[in-house]
Amino acid sequence: MMATILDTVPRNATMCEACGIKPKYVDPSGTQHSYCGRSCARTGVGKAAPECLLRGCSNTGTAFNGFCSVDHAKKGNALSSPSAHPGPKTQPQTHNHTDTGRTKPKAPSDVVHLSEIPSSATVWREFVREWNSKWLSLEGSALVEKLYEISYSTSISDAQDKYLQGLQATGQAHTLRTFHASQCICDMGTKGPTLCKWNSCGICNVVGSAFRSVAFGVQSNIGRQGKGLYSSRNPASADRFATSCLSSPYRVMIACDVVLPQHLDKSNSVVAGDRVVVRVSDAIIPRFIVMYTKQS
Repeated sequence: MMATILDTVPRNATMCEACGIKPKYVDPSGTQHSYCGRSCARTGVGKAAPECLLRGCSNTGTAFNGFCSVDHAKKGNALSSPSAHPGPKTQPQTHNHTDTGRTKPKAPSDVVHLSEIPSSATVWREFVREWNSKWLSLEGSALVEKLYEISYSTSISDAQDKYLQGLQATGQAHTLRTFHASQCICDMGTKGPTLCKWNSCGICNVVGSAFRSVAFGVQSNIGRQGKGLYSSRNPASADRFATSCLSSPYRVMIACDVVLPQHLDKSNSVVAGDRVVVRVSDAIIPRFIVMYTKQS
């Protein structure tokens, strides 16, 4: 097969990896992305999200044994044969989020669980109270529309516990609630608590890997503080980096818990004003996916 010109001529490192015409987008933090914008991000380097296996359905997402929803899985007779069409390693869960008790999600060793929190639950009210108190912006407030709780496998939880214990062995450590936003290529929140498989979806890649990779499979972002995993204490500040697809009515970000040592060292963590940067994934864990709308 004859190679195309794009295959044989090296690209300029500053140009979009999809079109090769426009320069790569640089966000307000100084982070350079691989593409010039959302259109190229959707069609650029990376594996496209698989479509539902039900004939006639073009929805992306195959969390239900190759289908986009329970209804389509039933129509395709897939629920009774879980090995027939393995999907992404996410499973929606229903838990008891009530005022009298709360059942903690238990995740199998190879699955990330997303659980939708109802607006009547104590967890919802506590989170919204925290969200409203931390959202500081002169441009208005933000309304939480949906909330997904994230639960990880034992191996990931153990690694994070080990990291925390290591910090505590050398001094005090504390946990900080922060918020991380990125481009969300999929229509998160419109089809239930599932993750897409777009390589360019920053939200789903971060949640699915517990920050072990971000968009396009890279291990960290590059910003003013160098390579690291960036988040903000003020969700309004993180909102500057949120990019949602046109088919979704929501903006999306991730609420995280960050573990910081008593004495900060640029080699492992940096707090620069509102921004918090850590160097390893065990120091930051996604806790919730937040779908919200901005209010003027």
